[in-house]
Amino acid sequence: MSEGTVATTDERIDRILWASAGIKSAREVAKELGMKPEEVLRRRKELIEGVDDLTIQQTRQKLLIDLKDIARRTQEDYDEAPFEFKAGLMNSSIAAMKAVLVELNRADDKDQEKVDHLNALRVRELVNLIREVVEISVDELVEKYDLERDEVYAIFDANMQKAARMRDALTA
Repeated sequence: MSEGTVATTDERIDRILWASAGIKSAREVAKELGMKPEEVLRRRKELIEGVDDLTIQQTRQKLLIDLKDIARRTQEDYDEAPFEFKAGLMNSSIAAMKAVLVELNRADDKDQEKVDHLNALRVRELVNLIREVVEISVDELVEKYDLERDEVYAIFDANMQKAARMRDALTA
């Protein structure tokens, strides 16, 4: 079998694996393709791992470029088109531009969701770190200076509230 035939066969197998994902079991697909179920599972996993955020972003960017090109070419063709085709060309151009805008908005929303999620994780980690440091520090101060635990916590709490008010005033 030549190298070109192997590549074509691999592409065919990959297309079948994508099409059957979530529909047919690995055993069913393996039987159809003359493969072992383990091979099907391994290849499915490779295909899925090959699709990451970067791959999706690159594909989205390519589609946006293509849509923009369609809109541009349609607008260029508008002037040269017979009168009866102008409305159709304009509708096509508008539809392509709308698709670009919708996709850009969706991409912005998804990116913002990821940023918000990461920020929430960072805040949670910082709060946990502060809580751990305060608890350890209070324990050390209580033991070293024979202080009341509640009084030391009250000092930390008062200082934390003061710092929070100052930050709020700076960001307002």
